[in-house]
Amino acid sequence: MQQRRWVSYIYRYREFVRCEIAGFIKVQRISNKDTDVTRIRMGMKMYKEYACTCYAYLLWHGQAKPFTAVQFAAGERDTILTSVELPWSNPLGDGVAFPEYDGVYFVCDDGEILAGIWSTERYDLRQVQVTDRQDELVEEEEPVLEYAGAGTKPQEEPVEEIPQIPLPSDIANGYEEMLTTYPKLPLFAGSQIVDGVKIAPQDIGKLDMANWKLGVNSFLAHGYYKYQYLMLGKVKMNKAELHVIGVPGIFTNKERYLANMFGFRVFIPVRKTKILTGNFGYWVSEIVESEKLRVPHQVNVVS
Repeated sequence: MQQRRWVSYIYRYREFVRCEIAGFIKVQRISNKDTDVTRIRMGMKMYKEYACTCYAYLLWHGQAKPFTAVQFAAGERDTILTSVELPWSNPLGDGVAFPEYDGVYFVCDDGEILAGIWSTERYDLRQVQVTDRQDELVEEEEPVLEYAGAGTKPQEEPVEEIPQIPLPSDIANGYEEMLTTYPKLPLFAGSQIVDGVKIAPQDIGKLDMANWKLGVNSFLAHGYYKYQYLMLGKVKMNKAELHVIGVPGIFTNKERYLANMFGFRVFIPVRKTKILTGNFGYWVSEIVESEKLRVPHQVNVVS
């Protein structure tokens, strides 16, 4: 006989390891002659310095399928309660009945991961494949980048194709080692971020000496202090795939001005979007080779 109700804890995960309890999920089947639905009630308590969206996915054999999102205001301290009703027999239109799902997987804009799993199946969240229905509805188009102007009103400029700059072997060794072995960041379909891992400022010393100056960069240090990690990865930029260091942050005009002052001129959101203001992402700087001039980047300038 199928369960009609159950409760599961939501746990916070750090480096994909389960840590403390962050909330709960209550699942209840409500059926009568007119309806047969699943009522999902979720309570989550998280402190976010900035406004944040937490996207919820139903887990099914290693796949994460989106069904709702939870909004957290800046400085929110109370438990946020969310209630969602879905059909019991085929909630996401994929032929899977609700009791066959394994739990709920949460990915926040700032990279935080949580999960409430009620099945007996053991989950390695690093192997979860996230599908994003919202991104599938958006037509593919050339990525639009943000250039941080220093206090002046940006003007639109034409886009020129940027030649790929190959990584020299001395950079590639440390770079590829970290990209392979360090904790992976969650990726979203349609994002300009192709691959990414979490690093600390001291890891910059594993790159070519030309990048070491970033270790004393005040903007980078401030971003690391706030989020406790930096991003090392690959991004798509004007038909090229570049290797970058990224400082996590929320896009605002003030942040853009500061990022530009310290050499982080391009903002890349974690999710594909046409509106950058208020969204979480990374201020990026390309990894460079010593005694080699970078090819100037001519990008779209968006006000």
